[in-house]
Amino acid sequence: MGVSAIPTVRLRYLAVLKGLSNEPTRAVTVNASTLGDLFNYLRETEPPQLKSRLFEDDGSLRPDIVVFLNGVDASLLGGMKVQLKEGDEVTVLPSVHGG
Repeated sequence: MGVSAIPTVRLRYLAVLKGLSNEPTRAVTVNASTLGDLFNYLRETEPPQLKSRLFEDDGSLRPDIVVFLNGVDASLLGGMKVQLKEGDEVTVLPSVHGG
């Protein structure tokens, strides 16, 4: 088995998350083979105001955060275990509440 390349993925924050990020749309090259690996990286590197909106105190993703991989709800693809590949687009947004 060969060594797999480190993928570069496009990361996009939408809605209120966009204003909390220093760079709401960007290419991210990180040693992340899964969506969970990418979020572990983001937990360590994003600014505090964004981290507090994305993650619970225990480090898990907040339940009102929705993640899409290439336009498909990541929970339908395997959630945080889904494999990332070169050129994937990860979109992160809070779900809408209220009436």
